Amino acid sequence: MSMLDRIKKRSYDGFKEFVVNIETTTATNRQQIFLNGVLEDPIFMSEVMRNIHSFEDFLKLPTEDIYSVLKDQDQLIKIFAKCVFSWSPEKQATLEKIVPKYVSSIREELSYLNDVSSVDCESSVCFLLKTVRNLQEKEFIAGFPWKLPPHDIFFPKSYDDGPVQIIFDSGVLAAEGSMFRGKRVNLWKHYYDSGQLLAEGEYIDSLKCGVWTHYYANGALRSQGKYLADLKHGQWKEWGRGGETREINYIEGVKQPQSSSN
Repeated sequence: MSMLDRIKKRSYDGFKEFVVNIETTTATNRQQIFLNGVLEDPIFMSEVMRNIHSFEDFLKLPTEDIYSVLKDQDQLIKIFAKCVFSWSPEKQATLEKIVPKYVSSIREELSYLNDVSSVDCESSVCFLLKTVRNLQEKEFIAGFPWKLPPHDIFFPKSYDDGPVQIIFDSGVLAAEGSMFRGKRVNLWKHYYDSGQLLAEGEYIDSLKCGVWTHYYANGALRSQGKYLADLKHGQWKEWGRGGETREINYIEGVKQPQSSSN
């Protein structure tokens, strides 16, 4: 059973849990989950991404909700301070309007911080968002509004044999390829909701196989390598957004440690 099939089996409970898991993980993990999910079901993933919220969204919640989050645990004022540490003095000044009750405590915590790494900032944001979702689930706060998809999204859509096109709700092409006996076969192309090519490669019985190429939203190469029965296998080449490259070896989906030279 695929990743999304397991989630769909639990209907809206699975959908909400999946959203929260993506929302409260690192950007790197979020990108990987998105890339895997969008190849499997781009329509489902577009509904998921509509429900993902950020730290900026948290700051737009009603003041009473923000206060409920900040007083939920003693450490949350310090965590909040880490989230805004990199803000300019001018932007930090806006906190007087957003959290006037706690602004002096936040400034005090900021004065104790010498440096906050991007990793520490990201983990702080994840912890804060997870707190929002926990309080929302317990109905202590309204939290982030859910934009739930229609119920039929949890059931597999059947396609006739031959050429197939999958379309986003916006009308933009999400994927195109061929089906045979209910399975994806031969070359498929997947697209971002902007229409830009996201990935291309071949399927056998709905399992990715052979060489696949992935692209960034701006069209630049992201990664290229081979799949074996839906698992990365062999040497993969990855391109950073700045054009830097690295090679990673996989064996049946498991990343292998880099060999060190003496």
